[in-house]
Amino acid sequence: MRAVRANDGKGRLGINRPRLLAVAAAALVILSPGCGSGNSSSSSNSNTLTAAQAQALSQQVVQAVTAALEGAFGVTQPPAIQARPSLSRVIGGVHADQSSGCTPTSTGQSCNFPLSYSGPCSAGGTISVSGDIEGTLNSSESGSISTQVTITPTNCVASNLTFNGDPNISIAGQIGFSNAEPTFPISLTENGGVSYGPNPAGSCQVNVTYTISSLSSCTVTGTVCGQSVSGGC
Repeated sequence: MRAVRANDGKGRLGINRPRLLAVAAAALVILSPGCGSGNSSSSSNSNTLTAAQAQALSQQVVQAVTAALEGAFGVTQPPAIQARPSLSRVIGGVHADQSSGCTPTSTGQSCNFPLSYSGPCSAGGTISVSGDIEGTLNSSESGSISTQVTITPTNCVASNLTFNGDPNISIAGQIGFSNAEPTFPISLTENGGVSYGPNPAGSCQVNVTYTISSLSSCTVTGTVCGQSVSGGC
């Protein structure tokens, strides 16, 4: 038997409220952008690097900077570690009286070590380093020199991703000297941006600190593309 809607007493048929509410709820479900859509919030992190990929990029930068400083300072490392140059040993091997970088002045020395390096990345592409390390020392060869270094990856492949500068990465800090010898600890900061792809693809920021405590102790800590990185340098 067909249901009969009640008259409201004014000659009008009453509204079936439970049915109306059910229809409204169904409409909200259909129109909701979070249901059944390919643009759900769960996919918003799909362009994030993994911790391993962030670490791989960090190590590419460390190796490029080490090679650039090794060439600028003219430091030759022992054969046992030449296969994996150490940033701490390169900087520790710098002497303020090196004729290639420092010249006498009336009050001491003026030092300038220009950087110009381009080398291969681990799986293709290149990474370049440019800049200057300069400063003045007094007559006892004590003082400090400042670093202003720019690192630019160009189609640099590491951990199955291709990195480029966006626009680049920079490293800044000071190296102190006492009696022509570098003094520890030495702290350098690394900042900047990179782009990467093809899967995942995006761009991100780099915020890393190098802490060089001695000839044999150098650590990297910070974040690369939101991922924590740590390790030796």
